[in-house]
Amino acid sequence: MTIELLPARPKLAAELYAVVAGSRDYINKWLPWAEDTQSVADEEHFLQHMEEQAVARKTYMFAIRADGTVVGAIDLHNIDAANHHAEMGYFLGEEATGKGIIHQALGQIERFGFGELALNKITILAATANQPSRHVAERAHYHLDGILRAELLLHNKYIDCAVYSKLATEA
Repeated sequence: MTIELLPARPKLAAELYAVVAGSRDYINKWLPWAEDTQSVADEEHFLQHMEEQAVARKTYMFAIRADGTVVGAIDLHNIDAANHHAEMGYFLGEEATGKGIIHQALGQIERFGFGELALNKITILAATANQPSRHVAERAHYHLDGILRAELLLHNKYIDCAVYSKLATEA
């Protein structure tokens, strides 16, 4: 399977929206923004913002294309240039899960982050009950730094999150 990361730009809005619309309930379980993304125009507006964030070197979002089809996205956000670290986030449409796609995409974005951006650390925050996301971090040899109690408000309930990290020397 060929996995490509494409800079997430407004021209990809229809393809990314199709992923969200096709897997809304699946994505919304852990990422509530999916509920609010109700049209290609919503996605286009968001991707315009992501493009501006990339120019400002604050967030780099990429669409994930598997064998020619957009199946999700991955990003580096909350980039701290002074301390050389960033957080990573990702999602796939439900039909693309379990195929190693996110693992390959994660490797590519790590090379970008540790290489081109000269980051020292990348962190992943996952709800403790989100076993698929935690498995992604663990399979990629991210270190479990700890559990943050009541870290996120998800569907009107505070949830605990696991924090994982990888250093450039470990990549």
